Amino acid sequence: METPAPKALNSPIGILASLAAGFDRIAARPALILPPLLLDLFLWLGPQVRAQALIGDLMRTLQPPAGIDPALTQQLEAMQQAFGDLAVRFNVFSALSALPAGVPSLMAARMPAANPLGVTVAAEGGGLLPVAGLWVLFTVLGLGLGALFQVLIARQLAPPGELAPVGQAWGRFLLLSGMMYAGLFLAVSGAAVIVSLASLILPLLGAGVMFLAFSLVFWLVVYLAFTPHGIIRYRLGVWPAMRTSMQLVRWNMPTSVAFLALTMLVTYAAGWVWAMPAEDSWFAVLAILGHALVSSMLLAGSYAFYQGRHEWMLHLRRAFLARAAAMAPSPTPRREE
Repeated sequence: METPAPKALNSPIGILASLAAGFDRIAARPALILPPLLLDLFLWLGPQVRAQALIGDLMRTLQPPAGIDPALTQQLEAMQQAFGDLAVRFNVFSALSALPAGVPSLMAARMPAANPLGVTVAAEGGGLLPVAGLWVLFTVLGLGLGALFQVLIARQLAPPGELAPVGQAWGRFLLLSGMMYAGLFLAVSGAAVIVSLASLILPLLGAGVMFLAFSLVFWLVVYLAFTPHGIIRYRLGVWPAMRTSMQLVRWNMPTSVAFLALTMLVTYAAGWVWAMPAEDSWFAVLAILGHALVSSMLLAGSYAFYQGRHEWMLHLRRAFLARAAAMAPSPTPRREE
């Protein structure tokens, strides 16, 4: 009896096809760009909560003592200047574009200190605890907005009944964000201790350890880049979504890295264009509109890529298991004595 030949596997979705699918979905529903558009307009024209007193205290701790090396004095003065610029621009509302799955925002990174209205309503956040509390509050709200935005995007590529509810996705985004910040703190703290000890032995050894630490963080980000997609698209918990993201990248390593690199390149190149209009010019509206369109398109393209590659990975795995089962020898029946 002959075993039927397995069906030929279809080619998985490609990078350009994913981006084209993302563009088509956004072009068909242009209202999907409203969340990043409205958030940027709020951060640009709306009220601000600043932390000038807190950043000013940090600046005063960087005063160079008398008799210090001139090179170190220049470095401290440069840091003071950077903190001075941050004190003018820092806006606690920027936390509404929360990592790792908030609504993408141009003005959250730019933190404009002026606008074409000529009037900026700003309030002082206070000391460390009030500012930190407001930052955490706006981060929580931002992750909720991000969950809603990603569900709306994913709904254009998958049946709504298969997606995670917004409340469930919000809770899992909060857990993912907490794990990310805790892991980042532990990684930075551990790397700082190891680099310091290695530098005491040999300065070049400390630089090598720092390079290895940055490489580890880079590849960790690459492997976990599709974790929010698993939470939204397949209702996975945080750990299963992380494992699925790592498996998908491992099974599609060259294509996944190329897709992520291309999206980063498009984001970086577009950022130069969005930075051209002055923040006190109405031409910045065009930059905000362009950023909302491109970021929404890239997010929709990433869902098309993730969904297509995930289904192809499962299809490939089932084909391998079916072929292995077909090639396995059938058990020999026992002879009765």
